[in-house]
Amino acid sequence: MKSKVSSEQLSEIPKNFLNFAKKSDLFDWMVGIRRKIHENPELGYEEFKTSKLIRAELDEMGIPYKYPIAVTGVVGFVGSGSPPFVALRADMDALPVQEMVEWEHE
Repeated sequence: MKSKVSSEQLSEIPKNFLNFAKKSDLFDWMVGIRRKIHENPELGYEEFKTSKLIRAELDEMGIPYKYPIAVTGVVGFVGSGSPPFVALRADMDALPVQEMVEWEHE
C-alpha cells in the first residue's frame, strides 16, 4: 500500500510541528494543563480527575478517544488511520513522595 504523503512532505513534519509548538497560545495552553495536573497528583489507577481533564480537552478539540483503558487510561486518535503511523505515550500518575519545596508548582 503506497502512502499518499510524499517523502518530502514527511520530512517537513518535524519542522512544521516544532514551529507550531513554539506558538505562544499553544505554549501557554500546555503550561496550564501541566500545572493543573501537577496541582492534583493522583497515584496509578487512581487518576480519575486527571483522566477527566484529558478527556475534556480531547472533547474540546474534537479528538476521538477510547476510555477506559486499564481503569483510568485514555487513548486518543488523531489522523486518518492510514500509514504512516506515530504513537505517543505519556504517564499521568504521580509518585507517592512528599516534595520538600517552598514554592508553588509552575
